[in-house]
Amino acid sequence: MLQLAESYAGHNTFYFCYDADTTRRLPHAYLVPNMARNPVEFLKNLVRVTRIFRKERPDLVISTGAEIAIPVVLVAKVLRIPSIYIECGAQVTEPSVTGRVMYWLAERFYVQWPELREVYGPRALYAGSLIDETAPEEARP
Repeated sequence: MLQLAESYAGHNTFYFCYDADTTRRLPHAYLVPNMARNPVEFLKNLVRVTRIFRKERPDLVISTGAEIAIPVVLVAKVLRIPSIYIECGAQVTEPSVTGRVMYWLAERFYVQWPELREVYGPRALYAGSLIDETAPEEARP
């Protein structure tokens, strides 16, 4: 996220992510505890995210590979906020648990590894690298 923050300069951008040393440096960050597949924490995060969305009123949600993406996009879907998910973990050939759920929830689903496009299915769009020195390629169906 920190590497991508410059890309959103000039926009009213908020970050929903885990509370960690790297994420505390993000501007406008809402830091939440890692739910680690705990149903109680999942429900708490649904409530937290709903309150934040009602306060901030986002018009687009972009999320990445962390588990917090699931409650964020679920709330966005209920509130009819468009969502984009970017599978940007280190997995090159195996879908993540979060990615498998987000493939069906997010309105647009991008992968950074071409191998994942075939593993996920036709909704997965290849966006190229999002975290290394090469420029992202234009998304292709």
